[in-house]
Amino acid sequence: MDKSANVICSVRPLKGSAFIFAISLAFAFYSAPPAARAADAEAVTIDTTFTVYTPPVRLEKPAPTARASVVLMTGGNGLLPLDRTGITTGAIGTILQNGNFLIRSANLFLRNGLNVMMADSAPAHPNGLSEGDRLSATHAAELQGFIKAALNRWGKPVWVVGTSNGSISIVTAGGARPALAGLRGVVLTSTVTVLDSSADQATFNLYAARITVPALVVWHQDDHCQFTPPAGSAALFEVLPSIDKASASFEGGHSVAQDPCGPYSEHGYAGIEEEVVDEIAEFIRGPE
Repeated sequence: MDKSANVICSVRPLKGSAFIFAISLAFAFYSAPPAARAADAEAVTIDTTFTVYTPPVRLEKPAPTARASVVLMTGGNGLLPLDRTGITTGAIGTILQNGNFLIRSANLFLRNGLNVMMADSAPAHPNGLSEGDRLSATHAAELQGFIKAALNRWGKPVWVVGTSNGSISIVTAGGARPALAGLRGVVLTSTVTVLDSSADQATFNLYAARITVPALVVWHQDDHCQFTPPAGSAALFEVLPSIDKASASFEGGHSVAQDPCGPYSEHGYAGIEEEVVDEIAEFIRGPE
């Protein structure tokens, strides 16, 4: 497979209204005062007690000045998991080792001048988050806690970014009512649009139809995971009512996974992580 990545489409209408199409998609707070910090982008982890940790994430050179912050919602069951120092289990040296596309790309977000907050679903969900959990009011409150923690720490606009099952959390973040305070925008990658029986499809559709904050929908056109079909992401993009939205479809890379839903398959943007993160960061930063 060609190891180069190509962005197939990237559309960001800035004016006008979006039409909601009738589609059937088979698909408290951490309140510690912010510390005085340099403006350089920083990576941290956080759990559902809203305790923030500062595990090491290696960069070849210092991170640039931060312009915004991202809360990363991992796929699967949402467990990183973290040890007592906030490092994901299995960390080697100063590099966070986690198969999930977003978590293993933390340094790429830093390189793009974005603060990074990687969210763990423990200890509130010791067995992880189900798809139904991710659409619940309880989870919306957890997302609000993560956003508030990011604002408290950095004081920069906060975007919530999710991949695979984490994208369900992003639909909740963007579509919950009352709206989550401090949420600047959302990014959905490899979006689950084919939900399992634990999730309420009607709630997912309702939340998606409420997303009016800036939104980016990303997919790989060769994603063969049965839960994240490219056509589902394209349809989801159409249904979002945001007047500031974009879509980006990628191809290429070098999948080394037998599981089409695995993190090192096209589903997880294996081999094209840098190109995908650059596209996400460009959307978040907006016009230079």
